[in-house]
Amino acid sequence: MSASPQDFLAVSHPQATPHANTAGYSKHSQPRLAKDWFYHPELDAIRLFLFFGVWAYHALPKDAGFYVLHHLPPPLAWVITGIIKAGMCSLDVFFILSAFLITELLLRERESRGVVDLKAFYIRRLLRIWPLYFFVIALAAVLSIVDRSQQVGWAYALAFLLFSGNWMMVLHGLSGASIIVPLWSVSFEEQFYLLWPLALRSISRTTIVRVVIGLLVVAAVARFILLLEHQGPERIWFNSLARLDSIAFGILLAVIFHGRALLRIGLPARLALLLAGISAWVVVGHYCGLADPITPLVGGMIGYPLMSLGGVAIFLSVLGAARDGAPFMRNSLLVYLGKISFGLYAYHLLGLRFSNYLFGNFNRFGSLLSWVFALAFTFLLAIVSFKWLEGPFLRLKRSKFTHIPSGPAC
Repeated sequence: MSASPQDFLAVSHPQATPHANTAGYSKHSQPRLAKDWFYHPELDAIRLFLFFGVWAYHALPKDAGFYVLHHLPPPLAWVITGIIKAGMCSLDVFFILSAFLITELLLRERESRGVVDLKAFYIRRLLRIWPLYFFVIALAAVLSIVDRSQQVGWAYALAFLLFSGNWMMVLHGLSGASIIVPLWSVSFEEQFYLLWPLALRSISRTTIVRVVIGLLVVAAVARFILLLEHQGPERIWFNSLARLDSIAFGILLAVIFHGRALLRIGLPARLALLLAGISAWVVVGHYCGLADPITPLVGGMIGYPLMSLGGVAIFLSVLGAARDGAPFMRNSLLVYLGKISFGLYAYHLLGLRFSNYLFGNFNRFGSLLSWVFALAFTFLLAIVSFKWLEGPFLRLKRSKFTHIPSGPAC
């Protein structure tokens, strides 16, 4: 099942994308000790739902006419396509999670140890991200040998190897190898991981807030310039400078909640926040034109911040939910599937591509078979990868280089 260039705009990566340590808040602000566990299971669980948003955007038809043709009422077709289009925004919660968790963990480490251990931090990121990241690049290289339509190209391969694949796509468009396109968000987050700990070693909370404001201003100005020049959607979507909103909001949330008690707002308020966030995303998907051949100026200037603010609402609806009216968010299976979301994200276009090879010529029920197989294949790859490829590196990370435990105490 092939996808248009615009279809790839929503690709992102979950481990937060799914890269950061999953974490939560202590109920007590003092004392902050390295031995304290720092974990919210719902921040793992939400990743699975976000993955489904990304997957649906890339796999399912986004034209309401398709569903009307299959005998669904037009209003229902509009709702379905609105939800599918909203999936393009899912990656912004991954960015919020990454910035929030990294900032909170580093603040805790700075308070408990008096200093941020930069070497240990970078080793943790390396052990978490690099094995799967480089494995997917290798898979793309192998696939290009047997499928001439999936050529990586030396320039793209080198850019992704240097964690600048998103900038390569800003300058030269999407890679010919579709399965590495999701790695753009990993490149973006790695750039954040490289720079933010250096800044966070000594700056005050007031300075952090000023940095947040600066990031929001940079993002708005970058988008305004690109939109005035009538640039294509890829030049904005993959551009690190234009996508800083969610990173900034994640940092700000970490500062706001740092040292405070667990968020308790009740289930009705959480449902209201969730509905508000999803509604904002539906508006972005239906009306802002972020995936149009030329993104409209007003739609672009409103759509990107609204996408991030919707992500903030969804994040707040989830934070602390397992102890505040939604205990299912700590379900062990749901949490496990969220933990493997980095693999789900990294492999999902490979799953769709392979499924298209098998079922692309089926006329009757071909699409349904393709979707089911693609999901099953993606989950199988992610489970195997998490156990045998990522697992050994994750155990090494936890045992040798972790100062602030950020997983279940088991």
